[in-house]
Amino acid sequence: MDPFVFFIVLASLYGVLYFFDRFFKSCMHYPYDAFLKNTGLSINFMSLHWHTSAFNRTLLRWGSAGNSCTRRVMITSFNVGVLVTFSLLPIGLILLIATIFSSGEQDSSSSVSSPVGVPVQLEILLPGVNLPLEEIGYYITTLVLCLVVHEMGHALAAVMEDVPVTGFGIKFIFCLPLAYTELSHDHLNSLRWFRKLRVLCAGIWHNFVFAGVCYLLISTVGITMSPLYAYNQHVVVTELTRKSPLRGERGLQVDNQITQVNGCPVNSEESWVTCLQNSLKLKPGYCVSADFVQLNDESSAISHHSIDGQLQCCDELNPNVSCFEVVEDANGDVPVELPQHVCLNVRRTLEEVSEHCSSGVCNEGFCLRPLIRNITAIMTFKRQNFRGEKLPPVIYVGHPWDVTRTVEVSAFVPRYSLLKAAWPDAWLLLLKYNVVFSIGLALINAIPCFGFDGAHITSTVIHSFLVGRVDQHAKRDIISLIITSVGSLLFALALLKVAWLSFLRPLL
Repeated sequence: MDPFVFFIVLASLYGVLYFFDRFFKSCMHYPYDAFLKNTGLSINFMSLHWHTSAFNRTLLRWGSAGNSCTRRVMITSFNVGVLVTFSLLPIGLILLIATIFSSGEQDSSSSVSSPVGVPVQLEILLPGVNLPLEEIGYYITTLVLCLVVHEMGHALAAVMEDVPVTGFGIKFIFCLPLAYTELSHDHLNSLRWFRKLRVLCAGIWHNFVFAGVCYLLISTVGITMSPLYAYNQHVVVTELTRKSPLRGERGLQVDNQITQVNGCPVNSEESWVTCLQNSLKLKPGYCVSADFVQLNDESSAISHHSIDGQLQCCDELNPNVSCFEVVEDANGDVPVELPQHVCLNVRRTLEEVSEHCSSGVCNEGFCLRPLIRNITAIMTFKRQNFRGEKLPPVIYVGHPWDVTRTVEVSAFVPRYSLLKAAWPDAWLLLLKYNVVFSIGLALINAIPCFGFDGAHITSTVIHSFLVGRVDQHAKRDIISLIITSVGSLLFALALLKVAWLSFLRPLL
């Protein structure tokens, strides 16, 4: 979805909710207040808050269920979580510093090949990971999942340490989701330092484990989807943009399965891109019979193009024809019955092609190579339908970038007509974002920063290990405040850098 449309629709929904909230509070005060109290909802301007204690007993059962062996496994897991959290701290600080002091300039090679109208991308704190803003719906869904997993980690660890869980809540500030778990601070602060760290580090550990689970699902997606989809056998067209040059009766259609591009087999999205790139680099020849050439040759006087010097043997005003050069075979022989250059109708010629050739050798006919500009390629797409029946090939003359930019394909070929190839792609994309966001959330929460777990972890460590050297509690609080302030400053500078690269600089 277009991000501008998404923000408009979301703002409109918030406006409608806020209007009816004010209306019901003035006209149906007591029934509406009872409804809000029972559901735990709270509606404010451009924000929505939900709080509940309905999961308290469920969490208590989960935390206390099982035998002593299960409890030992969970305790060991949370112990590992503490070690992982402390190992993530230097990594998170290094990433923050690298984000702040990086130049933020695009690679020169990427800037040459990128189109003019590149969509706005959101640059996050993980190097090399840029997020297109059009997929903001995935980001919000992923953030909600990662936050819920994070808070469930805190809640389970608290139950294991006999710390009462008083509630759970989610708050949306416009499109930004926030989640929290309410714990009894008195019980939490009365724990010994390592038991308290188990609770504080459990959210980060759960995000780390959740990222691993999602990565495992990504790695096995071909197996898990195999009953419904054939994976990496061909690619299927899922979408054609409105301005795609391959639209039309003779062009590609949604749900077409593409098997070859210029004779290059297509069995995955990677091979699809490789075959398109090769169509521009390799410039394959075509095996055509001499009788076809003699019957369809439209050659005119040979000349050179007035702009780029390209050899011409056709009428420049006719876009349907192209000049073809007869390719010598390995022995340097040229067929005497054909001239060196012939002018042929491109579509008719490619429909007549029996095979492709590169060294001038054909089993039947002669090898002809089109004389076209370096930025142009002739692409022949062989395709089939859902039942495996071959369809007429699609021929396109242009730049491969026009294809990759306007044609969306998927490596998941449905086994049944009711299924859509876009569904597993959406699931796979959601899993990838869960990996990125879970690792990012774990790294950020490990940093000593106000509002994050790192601030509480830092305070716990300082009050536990400096109690013998710094007797006064207030001085230890000052040390914790200084460390957390430095981490918060680094995080704020990184956020400003991300905002500059993602939003402000593209507007200038």
